[in-house]
Amino acid sequence: MERSRRIGIHRYSKGRSNIAEDHLASETLIHLYSGEHKIASLLGTPTDLTELFLGHACSEGYGQFRDAEIVSEQSRSGSINVSINQTIKPAVSNQRVITSSCGACNADGLEELIGGLPLFAHAHLPIQHEILYAALESMKELQFGFIETGGMHAAALWNHHIGLHQLSEDIGRHNAVDKTIGRGLMAGISFDEEILLLSGRCGWDLVAKAARSGIGTIVCIGACSTLAADTARSLGMRIYSFMKRESSVAIGPLSSFEYNKP
Repeated sequence: MERSRRIGIHRYSKGRSNIAEDHLASETLIHLYSGEHKIASLLGTPTDLTELFLGHACSEGYGQFRDAEIVSEQSRSGSINVSINQTIKPAVSNQRVITSSCGACNADGLEELIGGLPLFAHAHLPIQHEILYAALESMKELQFGFIETGGMHAAALWNHHIGLHQLSEDIGRHNAVDKTIGRGLMAGISFDEEILLLSGRCGWDLVAKAARSGIGTIVCIGACSTLAADTARSLGMRIYSFMKRESSVAIGPLSSFEYNKP
């Protein structure tokens, strides 16, 4: 499975049109199965499918299946079926919020959204702003799918011992987060000291994925939404958005905002 595909295009420049080729990010229909039960259908880049399944199961609250066997096969129609050898009970549709790239819903409904999310009960480690900004800059340099296509999101983990690690890319930002969490599970990582790095913005859905996985801090290049901010405060999590060289917007426990200068 490839992360991109070359296709013929008409390239317009300076009033002229030329026939050329371009790399486009691959987008495929991916079905996740436990036995005969479909867990989810996702639109995503068809790479790192084991990581995707493990991370999706963890970040959606089904559990951690670190040692599970996962098999992928392509259907005749071109979609991909990914199956796990563990029993997972599919979520009841009317008890789950179907999220999109535009957020969870138009109304607030915070109490309904955070009802099943766990609190972050661990101590927050001091933030070194310069180091986290450098980690985001390093992540940009490693986003080879985005460099190739201009159309892929990225997520990665960072901690005080390893630094930047477990970077993943996907055409969908939710999938990129799932793949990164899946990589962490396969590496045997405990998430309570990890910081989730995002190449774009942070909505409620990504805060929920981090919370279910045990991650307490999110750092993103873009903005965060009202529901993301309110949920982080309610769960004892923190978000650093609009991360720039000398500034960021911090949301969460006030005691955790003491920047530890090197």
